[in-house]
Amino acid sequence: MGDIFSLVIITALLFFGPALSAIAIRRSLSIPWQLVLLAVCVFYSIFPILLTLGGTGLAERFACEAGGRGIVIYKCPGTPWLGDVITFMTFAHWGAIFTIPSGVVGFVGLLISLILKRNRLRTGVNTPERPTATFYRSRRRKVVAGVCAAIAQRWGLSLLGVRVAIVVLSVVITGIGLPIYLWVWLAFPLEPSPEPTQVG
Repeated sequence: MGDIFSLVIITALLFFGPALSAIAIRRSLSIPWQLVLLAVCVFYSIFPILLTLGGTGLAERFACEAGGRGIVIYKCPGTPWLGDVITFMTFAHWGAIFTIPSGVVGFVGLLISLILKRNRLRTGVNTPERPTATFYRSRRRKVVAGVCAAIAQRWGLSLLGVRVAIVVLSVVITGIGLPIYLWVWLAFPLEPSPEPTQVG
């Protein structure tokens, strides 16, 4: 179970940046929102390093001493829990192995999306009011976001079966279904409402 949990965490860390750029591209977000996501990608890339610097700063401030054989473990006088927190923070820089590549891919994807959006606005190319996605979340049979109904409809599957599979993936396999569900919710638009028929 621990190996599956580690695999899910590593996958989520690697998937974060590309997922942000995919949301921006599929939803055709405005330039300010794309700039916000660009900043999130940069912060996400360097967050483990900032966490490690914060941990060493806390160790100095609270006079915590590093000890242990092989692995550095901090012990803080009077507050043993703080030593555990600082130890975790000082080892967080290893997460940069996953966050930096993910952030770079997300940054490049968002940069491309931003350039394309800016060129479309500058050249005055009218974008359609309705999104032209190849996959739409279901409007009619949705319970939360219409993701399960859209998957079932697209590939001719049982709606109940898809819902059960998402719940099983979310609960049994350490939450892998929930991040995928949230990403599909954010990345793909709701199907367009039917045009009102004009009588007369």
